[in-house]
Amino acid sequence: MEIEVVKFKSPLGNPEQIYVYVIDRKLIIDGGFCSPTHSLELHEYGVENCVITHHHIDHVGLVFFSDYRVMIHPREIGYIEIYSNPEKFIMAFSKLFASYGVGGRYEKTLEVLVSLNLKPKAKICNFSGLKDVRVVETPGHSPGHTAFLVDKCLFSGDLVLSDTTPNISFYPGYTSGVDDYLASLKKILEMEIDVVYPAHERIIKNPEKRVYQLMEHCKKRAEEIYLAVENTATLEEIASRVNWSIGCYRDFDDLNKFMALNETLAFLTYLERQGKIKRRIEDGVIKFTVC
Repeated sequence: MEIEVVKFKSPLGNPEQIYVYVIDRKLIIDGGFCSPTHSLELHEYGVENCVITHHHIDHVGLVFFSDYRVMIHPREIGYIEIYSNPEKFIMAFSKLFASYGVGGRYEKTLEVLVSLNLKPKAKICNFSGLKDVRVVETPGHSPGHTAFLVDKCLFSGDLVLSDTTPNISFYPGYTSGVDDYLASLKKILEMEIDVVYPAHERIIKNPEKRVYQLMEHCKKRAEEIYLAVENTATLEEIASRVNWSIGCYRDFDDLNKFMALNETLAFLTYLERQGKIKRRIEDGVIKFTVC
């Protein structure tokens, strides 16, 4: 198997680079950032079949800037609409945050990300007809996140990264991110994998060790958020008490606050299902307290 690595600099800055993989000049794994520049470079490989790990802006460029056959999980296809019908998602997140007492500034980040107002050009379909590629459903980072196994090489998207821990988010209508992410990690532990090719950072040649590290991180993050609840606290109060790897929540820009709030909510929902915390409504605002 020939694996060609196409490296792009991320316009968002974090992570710094985006990787797209070209397999045997027959298949592209992920579609680069939503920009014509990334897509134009991928066009030069002459490969018109692409699989997408998930719908985030740094993975779906070929959806909008090519007429290729692009395969993506059915649960992710609906989220492609975020780029062509932003109002729908802005309203959903605005309503979500408002119920937890968070003001209207964070959904502006979403508005910036979808301001491109793009319409898909590619032929979007599911994974039927793929040869020599095992499609591995790995939800958690997003509702329909998918990894791909080829000859004991796992192309993991954002499921497993070498240095940082992937964001586990909360979507309106999708509340099982932490449970799903842990199940996805356990799933790949049961598979025969020699090396992991992630969408960012470094290739992982000891995947089992890294997977256990990520599972341990999830355990510690859940414990940290549980302790951050204290007596009764709002979503934003809890998020501000978390020891985020990139710094203090209060100093984050809107994009990182948006992500931190969503991950905090994902873990709060996870803890709630475990019976460790519960929610109550005070003055019309949802707050959390320990059981």
